[in-house]
Amino acid sequence: MQLCVGQVARADQFWARDTEINRIWDSVDSGGHILIAAPRRVGKTSVMYKMYDEPRNGYVVAFVDVESADNEHEFWHKLFNTLTSETFISQTHRYAAKLAASLRELAGKVKKVSTSGIEFGDGETLDYAAAFEKFVTELQIEKKLIIMVDEFAQAVENIIKYQSKEQAESFLRTARSLRQNPKILEKVTFIYAGSIGLESVVARIGATKSINDLNSIKIPPLVFEDAFVFTRALCKEIEVDNEAITYLLEKIEWLIPFYIQLVLQEAKAISKESLTNENIDCAITAALQHKNHFEHWKSKLKEAFEPTGYNFAKEILNVISDKHTIKSSSITNLISKHNLDHDIAKEIVHTLVYDGYINNSDDPNIYRFNSPILRMWWYNNVAN
Repeated sequence: MQLCVGQVARADQFWARDTEINRIWDSVDSGGHILIAAPRRVGKTSVMYKMYDEPRNGYVVAFVDVESADNEHEFWHKLFNTLTSETFISQTHRYAAKLAASLRELAGKVKKVSTSGIEFGDGETLDYAAAFEKFVTELQIEKKLIIMVDEFAQAVENIIKYQSKEQAESFLRTARSLRQNPKILEKVTFIYAGSIGLESVVARIGATKSINDLNSIKIPPLVFEDAFVFTRALCKEIEVDNEAITYLLEKIEWLIPFYIQLVLQEAKAISKESLTNENIDCAITAALQHKNHFEHWKSKLKEAFEPTGYNFAKEILNVISDKHTIKSSSITNLISKHNLDHDIAKEIVHTLVYDGYINNSDDPNIYRFNSPILRMWWYNNVAN
């Protein structure tokens, strides 16, 4: 197993997350649509690709990344392109020759994906929802199709930003209606995931009902024992004792594969022979210099909130980066300082929790950073 910092881990690079993957498959077996819920960098996309690469019997999986979709038309264009692409059709041969033949036939019927809808070879133009229903209904399939939609929340946020809140609400209602359509539910399961929280995005526009049919499954950080074995596997080429691994994990604290690998990458650059406490401290300092690994934590907040909301969120994080914690009473004072509506402020704090910045797990009235490494980076590069 090799270091894989910031990239999707596949095949031998993927660290087993059997508990989480089995929970997702069990939910698929029960017939529900799924939201994979976890902060960025936890490994949601790697989990999805594991399921894509190794589907259970009775299923075939399509994967589509919609992060760059700025409007509903682009979303559907990406989805139909994936389902009718030769790459996906050829891949289905491994699981179902009949499905591949059916997909090829349907691909030939989809003549054009335009802003007005989907145009079929017979000249019929249908809106996206009707076209998708037609496509799925005509699909001759002996296995259930799982459509994994990565960065769905980002697509929704893009629609809010570049079109309107109303357009985003309409898009979400359409997606829900399709998920509930018996003709589609019989043949298709949707799995959504992304690097920002869908629940937070829809809450900000008052559209929570549009996703209340999704079964939310969380991908947590590694427990200490698994993180220890994971770290040991990555250190097979250098000398390291158990105490050093324990020291490393205690320093990282938020035990997601990304931070473990990031620090180990820097530690190996310092010494290819051994891992010591001193090297770990130096590696953490070096890791903080990689702006590309952290800048998105700031930029995502700017994209998500209006200036007043962003400044409120930023000041919360500034205080925690300096003082290590912030009390709920202090957050209340910041709400008044920034002249924010309390409900809006509450959703902003919820977003900071859901998207992996902070937590109040130890005490409901005290918030702290999930990651000490992110806290240090924020203090050095944003707060000061």
